Amino acid sequence: MESLEVITRALAGSARRGELIANNLANVSTPGYKRQDIDFKSALKQEMSSENSVSLKTTKNNHLAFSKQYASVQTSQNNRNYRNDKNSVDIDVEMAELAKNSIYYNVMTNRAAGHFSTLNQVIQQGGK
Repeated sequence: MESLEVITRALAGSARRGELIANNLANVSTPGYKRQDIDFKSALKQEMSSENSVSLKTTKNNHLAFSKQYASVQTSQNNRNYRNDKNSVDIDVEMAELAKNSIYYNVMTNRAAGHFSTLNQVIQQGGK
C-alpha cells in the first residue's frame, strides 16, 4: 500500500508545477520573460529524503534503490528564445505540460481516494 505521505507530497509538487505553468501562460506576451519549470522527480526525491520523510527500502533484489544523489530541486529556466522579444514561452509546450501535469494530479488524487476508501472499509468492518 502506498504511503499517504508520499501521495501528499506528490500532490503538492504537482500543484507547484501547475502554478509555474500557469505563470508561464500568464506571461506569454511579456517581453524578456523566461519560462520556468521544476524538475518534478528531483523535487519529490528531495522531499522524500528530508529529515521528516518516509524511508524507502527495497523488498526484493530486483527493486531499484532510492538514491539521494539526484535529489536536487531547482526551478529551471529554459533560455531558448522563440521570439524577437526574448520571451521563451511556447504556448503549445505549456499547454501540453499543463495537460500532462493535470493527468498526473488526477491519478494521485485517485490514489489518495483509494487509500481513504481502504481506511474507511477497515474502520467500518472493524478488522473482520
